[in-house]
Amino acid sequence: MKVIDEGHIYQLKELGGGDQTLTFMKRSGGAVSYAQEWPGVQTQEVLRALIDRTKYLDQVLPCTETKDAAWHLQMALYLYELRAFRRKQENVNRESPEHDDSHRGRPWRNNPHEVPFNEINIELLPTGEDGHIVL
Repeated sequence: MKVIDEGHIYQLKELGGGDQTLTFMKRSGGAVSYAQEWPGVQTQEVLRALIDRTKYLDQVLPCTETKDAAWHLQMALYLYELRAFRRKQENVNRESPEHDDSHRGRPWRNNPHEVPFNEINIELLPTGEDGHIVL
């Protein structure tokens, strides 16, 4: 893997030769301002693909580690979606650079019933125009 534009563009090596480019979106918001912006995928969309790929591999050759990997990928997606959910509720998503995380509640640890989704099959939930799950 080679970093082309930190956090946004990666060159991935193919088995057997060649490369593929993975491009994440680059857009300005309250926390950061870029001179150049472009469309691309979100981390969550890549995680959805990785979850699907991992579940496929487990169907081909079932394995405990593969099942564990799928669950951890689902947890990663859950945490990204939880972050988006919390920021939307607090109106600090893209408009505000301030994200005081030290005093925020931790609903996924203390009150999971306050979160309207969980990690189980989270990759199958519908997504909206912003790329996040639709509640």
